[in-house]
Amino acid sequence: MTQQENKSRGKWLSVVIGIAISAVCVGYIVHRIDPAELRRAVLGFNWKFLVVGLVALSVDYWLRVVRWALMLRSAGGAVDSARCVAPFLASIALNNVLPLRLGDAVRAFVFPSSLGITRSLSFASLVMERLLDLVTIVLLMGIGLWASPDLQLHAWVRQTVLALGIVAPLCLGLILLTSGALARRLERFPGALARNLRQLLAGFEAMSKPSLLWAAGLLSLTIWLGEATLFYCLLLGFGLKATFLAGLIIMALATLATLVPSSPGYIGPFHLAAFAGMTLVGGTTEQGASFALIAHLSLWLPTTLAGALCLAISPGLLRGARTARTSQSPN
Repeated sequence: MTQQENKSRGKWLSVVIGIAISAVCVGYIVHRIDPAELRRAVLGFNWKFLVVGLVALSVDYWLRVVRWALMLRSAGGAVDSARCVAPFLASIALNNVLPLRLGDAVRAFVFPSSLGITRSLSFASLVMERLLDLVTIVLLMGIGLWASPDLQLHAWVRQTVLALGIVAPLCLGLILLTSGALARRLERFPGALARNLRQLLAGFEAMSKPSLLWAAGLLSLTIWLGEATLFYCLLLGFGLKATFLAGLIIMALATLATLVPSSPGYIGPFHLAAFAGMTLVGGTTEQGASFALIAHLSLWLPTTLAGALCLAISPGLLRGARTARTSQSPN
């Protein structure tokens, strides 16, 4: 069997595993609920709160675009926020409907030609964006748990999250601030892996100016507080006397759950985490299932439609697809 066949087989295996995990998660939720009570919970939802949540989500995604444009400009990319809207939203839509987060690969290796930036810069900005998001979510979850002592959690869970909330930002800062020195050390090593890692670290160095890190950090906090606002609005829509911290914790749980392999659209792990979080803050199992369904649709549907529209009105985004297929490295 050739290397290419092994690679293709591995991708299909990942897809199958993801679908199986999704099926198990959804099956567990379905097993726990009463369909009649589920219908009653959905019908009892106050939809005006969803409107407020979607406004917060819109601001959230605009700030994501602003952050990405800021990172690209700091590394020499001649772009502004308006030009970054279409490729950013299009990649989100592709992530929502394709397996293996292929939308990220398209943003890193296909869309750069339409923006006039290198693939290595686009790839580095994407990795840095994901690291910022992960650290911010863990930090906010730690703050939420620290400020919510009444939540029924094992002490080791609370302590672990609090520790990660402290350690993760420090580790990220250390990686970014030493990226230039690490890239120069890798110059002595031959091979594609060392070259690609060197390019990634060089991109980090270009985007690690103190002023940018402060701006990107503050934007990241605002972005995820905006997404937490959507979850908080959904809690209010179900008539729960929940605090904003409850929405913050559920948002963090559900978002971290998307790191688990699943079917396209993050179906399954997201729903199970949102379901568990809702019941943790006092909702019934039927409210938890309804919450998970509405939260997922609130995040998935608007971003998918917006991204599809961007692809439709900006066909030039895909002009780099042919050259991307001829190169396997971000250069």
